[in-house]
Amino acid sequence: MIIIWFLVLLTVIVFVHELGHYVIARLNGVKVEVFSIGFGQEIYGFTDKMGTRWKLSLIPLGGYVKFFGDANLSSSLPEEQIKNLSDKEKNETFHVKSLKQKAAIVFAGPLANFIFAFILLFLILLIKGTPISVKYLPIIDNIIDNSAAYKAGFKINDKIISVNGNNVVNFLDIRDLIISSPSKKISFKVNRKGNLIEIIAKPDPVEVVDESGIKTINGRMGFSAKYETIYNKLSFMEAFKKSFIDTYTYTIKTFQGISDIVIGKRSASELGGPIMIASVASKAADKGLESYLFIMAIISINLGLINLFPIPLLDGGHLLLYGVQSISKKVINEIFIRYYYGIGMFIIFALMILVNYNDLIKLLN
Repeated sequence: MIIIWFLVLLTVIVFVHELGHYVIARLNGVKVEVFSIGFGQEIYGFTDKMGTRWKLSLIPLGGYVKFFGDANLSSSLPEEQIKNLSDKEKNETFHVKSLKQKAAIVFAGPLANFIFAFILLFLILLIKGTPISVKYLPIIDNIIDNSAAYKAGFKINDKIISVNGNNVVNFLDIRDLIISSPSKKISFKVNRKGNLIEIIAKPDPVEVVDESGIKTINGRMGFSAKYETIYNKLSFMEAFKKSFIDTYTYTIKTFQGISDIVIGKRSASELGGPIMIASVASKAADKGLESYLFIMAIISINLGLINLFPIPLLDGGHLLLYGVQSISKKVINEIFIRYYYGIGMFIIFALMILVNYNDLIKLLN
């Protein structure tokens, strides 16, 4: 199921990104020859009335749209080929469009990702509301290997009925007792699949240092509890406003996080690739549709933002070239463009190696 949740998430946000390019290209009269989800050999496809080939390809790690007349990575054509085109064909090529039109088509991909994230966050807020509190249930959700809970025989989904003879309603009811009882026996009465059993456990002693530097020994069982989130319903306009603010906030936080890695404030090992995304998507799906859609919104923001970085081959790299052309009022030399995109290919290839290396290290650990 991990692969399925990953493929669904990636396919949707890549489709949204490429759809942004496609829609604005068509509005500006550019013919789109291919709309592909994935790379490589075509698995399934069809051609619409406008002549666009819509297809799913073998390698599902991205996608692209191919405009009529694309001859290279910069979507440009040699002048001698342009001369051989009819007036209708020239008007349908990306190459002959104005810098403003090109910039709009390129920017539309990342913009679509931000709009999509906004819509997802809006739907979540409108349907569920905003979380206001959390209720921790006395039901075991996770157990750390070799912890006191593990050694005592606790199982996931055990429901704690009482502790030392005192009834338990909320998981927080037993937290203070555990913390204050390092290495002391505690009697737990547990409901396990309808059967009442008693478990005697000794919390592991753990040294804790507070902000003042004072050391204390606390007890720790090594299990965590399931919880329920309490929501406050929002009106349509409240949800609309908050989703807009949240989209902006998550975008800024993502940018700050990436910037910190670039300047060395945070480790590059935090960057993740397909394996990390698959793991996050699967865990979110296990928690429910709301969590899965939220992660989809966050990754959509990430995709939109990263594509705006001024790296050759990415949308931001194209926009940088258009900006230089607009300011200089000159056509950029083809040889420079060739080297420019070559550098971009090297950077992207290096980043792919880095994120996949990070994924493998985390997987092996």
